[in-house]
Amino acid sequence: MAIESTTLTAESRRSAAAWAAALCATLLAACVSTPPATQPAAPAPTIPGAPQQAQPAPPPPAPPSLGFFSHIKTPDSVDPVLRLQGRGVQVFRCEARGTGYSWVYRLPESDLFDGSGKAVIRHGANFSFEHTDGSRLLGTVIDYDEAPDAKNLRWLLLSTRSFGDGILTGVTYVQRVNTIGGMPPSRCDPGQQNRLLRVDFSADFVFYKPR
Repeated sequence: MAIESTTLTAESRRSAAAWAAALCATLLAACVSTPPATQPAAPAPTIPGAPQQAQPAPPPPAPPSLGFFSHIKTPDSVDPVLRLQGRGVQVFRCEARGTGYSWVYRLPESDLFDGSGKAVIRHGANFSFEHTDGSRLLGTVIDYDEAPDAKNLRWLLLSTRSFGDGILTGVTYVQRVNTIGGMPPSRCDPGQQNRLLRVDFSADFVFYKPR
């Protein structure tokens, strides 16, 4: 009986040792097969005062498409630098003209919008343009083309003088093209004398600077 007990104890020890070895092998295999968790890379530190990478400037606008015999072409010495869409009204007043009464042009009242839809210029009396940055233009009509549709405003070429510092500084010409609307009736009645009429319009405005 003592020999049998000793044999069983030895076999139990060998079995326990084999089980422990198998358990260790399993644990080692799990450690090897499971990759360690990685931490996200930290962003590069920002150094105060270090120069920041400049954003590329937007490309200059293309000049409008004009006919070969257009009167509103700009000189070859200038390039387009800004193109905006204007929306507003043309203001007319009923006045005596010859033997009748006509709607006579007084001034525009409109805003000019950039590509994001933000109003950046106010366009008003004396063909003035006032940018939100404080720079301004005063324009003079030097020529025009009739619009393709007689119901729309003429296309204009303006020479301009600039004032203040900003986007409009140095602009020497402005074109008003692609007009829609803005024309009054051909005649008004005597009872409408001195009455104002506002007619909706839209147009593209192209600004030029010397090269």
